[in-house]
Amino acid sequence: MVRAESLIESYSVQLGLPLDHRQIELALVVALRKAEQAAVVARQAMLAAQVADRAKSEFLANMSHELRTPLNAIIGFSEIIKGDDERRRARYPEYASYIHEAGLHLLGIVNDILDLARIEAGKVELDEEPVPLDDLVRSTLQTIQPLADKKSIELVCEVRPKGVEIRVDRMRFKQILLNLLGNAVKFTDAGGQVGIHAFLEAGDELVIAISDTGIGIPAKDLNKVLEPFELIESPLTRSKTGTGLGLPIARALTAMHGGELGLTSQLGVGTTVELRLPSHRVRVFEPVLSEAQAPARFFNLVDVGHSADQRDFS
Repeated sequence: MVRAESLIESYSVQLGLPLDHRQIELALVVALRKAEQAAVVARQAMLAAQVADRAKSEFLANMSHELRTPLNAIIGFSEIIKGDDERRRARYPEYASYIHEAGLHLLGIVNDILDLARIEAGKVELDEEPVPLDDLVRSTLQTIQPLADKKSIELVCEVRPKGVEIRVDRMRFKQILLNLLGNAVKFTDAGGQVGIHAFLEAGDELVIAISDTGIGIPAKDLNKVLEPFELIESPLTRSKTGTGLGLPIARALTAMHGGELGLTSQLGVGTTVELRLPSHRVRVFEPVLSEAQAPARFFNLVDVGHSADQRDFS
């Protein structure tokens, strides 16, 4: 085998270039280092692709169960109704409610998958408008309230100060909050508590923290749960249904608004998801006073566990 040095020397002679062995050695060292770096990058890319491929395979295997369960319910109960058995006619409304519930569950799964696909393909565009933060939080809590009531979970809310307006896509930002609150309710045991707290930090950066007293997430999985197609397998989560795409979708939509999403959690204690929205998307219509100076309405702790007509968002 012809050595690389010999080839360089031969080409240099043919081109009539002066031969400098030191320069040749230096060039070889630089080329070798670049080749090694390229090999490392290639290996890392290959490993990342393998991990992503394995995650998608596991996700699809899990989804086959998630999809078949509601589909079997829809087909089974509709066949009973189709048979028009006189003895079972009295239970048709009950069967119809099972079909409806299974259909909604199936629609939620499909919507999550399609939403993530559209976001990753860059097909989602934000329709931005000024939105009062109080109104958006109130609307989101009213939507999530029935899910919390089913598990006797207390919802608490604190928004301060009043008079904050954010420039966001109303529908997409509400989707972020619904995903985060829905996840909190889902992984909180009956009788627990879920809270949403919104406040301004220095520089008018808006922070929305959603906390729960749920099962918590292991420290090693905190980053994993934010990635698409990553499902945490544990005895605590195995009984929970869903795609596991709620957090990744919320994170992607938050990033589209120029914000950040972070997680802190402790097993058996609970989880807090913190959403940060940059100051250029935040507008304050009333002066931000200290807690001692501000009227009580500026710092209103709302117990949303009561009926909607008892809630005070004024």
